[in-house]
Amino acid sequence: MKKDMQRGIKFGGWLIAVFAAVTAAGQTRLGVPSYQDPGSTQWTAWAAPGAKAIGIMIVNLNNGDDETYYPSVDRAIRASRNQGIFVIGYTYTGYGTRDPKVVRRKIDAVYRNYLIDGIFFDEVPTDCNASNPFLSTQFLYYEALTNHVREKAGARITVLNPGTYSASDCWMGITNILMNWESQGLKDYRDNYVDFAWVHQYPPDRFWHIVYGMGKDQLQGALDLAKQRNAGWVYLTQETGNPYDSPPQYWTAEAASVEQQAVQAPFASAWPDSIDGQGARLRGRTLIRWSGANAAKWQIFLDTDRNPKTGYHGGGIAVGAEYMFEAEGGASRLWRYAGTGTDWSWTEVSANAALDMLDPTVRAASFDTYALGGTKALNYQIRALDAAEHSSENHPTYDSYVLTLSVGNTGMVFDIMNHPQ
Repeated sequence: MKKDMQRGIKFGGWLIAVFAAVTAAGQTRLGVPSYQDPGSTQWTAWAAPGAKAIGIMIVNLNNGDDETYYPSVDRAIRASRNQGIFVIGYTYTGYGTRDPKVVRRKIDAVYRNYLIDGIFFDEVPTDCNASNPFLSTQFLYYEALTNHVREKAGARITVLNPGTYSASDCWMGITNILMNWESQGLKDYRDNYVDFAWVHQYPPDRFWHIVYGMGKDQLQGALDLAKQRNAGWVYLTQETGNPYDSPPQYWTAEAASVEQQAVQAPFASAWPDSIDGQGARLRGRTLIRWSGANAAKWQIFLDTDRNPKTGYHGGGIAVGAEYMFEAEGGASRLWRYAGTGTDWSWTEVSANAALDMLDPTVRAASFDTYALGGTKALNYQIRALDAAEHSSENHPTYDSYVLTLSVGNTGMVFDIMNHPQ
């Protein structure tokens, strides 16, 4: 994935769909291999749609080898980050053959020169157990490098790029995001990607797929495949010779297709009971936040025993919900399931439930944590519903993927929607 090269590996494969969502199995955001200097015309065009569509951009100065500080690059990186876009540095590893001392020096230089959010490691092998000339295995080589990034101050996202699928999930323990597909043509992506079951045991925002050399008329088909294959990050372009030298001709349409998703960038947190200045107890709250398109009604299904076979598990949701947050027409409520699995039977729970608009596209649902019956961890799934003008019932239009929340963990977490500028 260097500026001057491209790779594509073909294999036979099959497709596994894991969610019975109504119109979508997950969310996608755009991760951009923006291999032109920050501040250039191309960089500005890539960043133009903003954080509603663009989640990650890569700064790649001479394949990561240019250690010089450039004020114009600094300004452009800061401008992109101020939009809410992550900017990560680039370095290549030669499939484990590049001296790690050199790789560390390149990482140190980009962190020293610019305010970045992490590092993209290119040229990563698929076999983590293979031998390595510097450390005994490839796994140990890349573990040491990703740990070097995590020792830095500030954000420390890491991406590993094998460029194709792997039968093992070994890389998932040491990287935030795995680029497990990078190839030319929708046909290759459709026919030759192997959708291993282990991929679906992780959230989609852990995987990144790139398809280049494809037409605008194939855009929706590629996005649908990415969702089915659990890829939360995508980049699609018609370019072939150097697919990363300029934005796609259909960049506006690609960004719009992401912006139209009902749920993007979900984030949840919980905090415990506390005491105010007069000694009165303040109830701890759980907050679930997301951005995206509008809906007439919102439902958040809360699986407090993390068992998809208990609680409510009808209507195509992928969790077994013991509780449900619901908001419609300015009213918000928390419900406890009172049925037998698939019937729609709920009892309202007093929880001071609320839905707030943090800005025109960001919503925050919150409620008293104690109302969940003392659970310490849960899975949740967000559903958007339409107005159903000709029916007495709303119709589900979009289901998020399943997310997890540790209710009892009071430690600070890194918030993808509010990182330091």
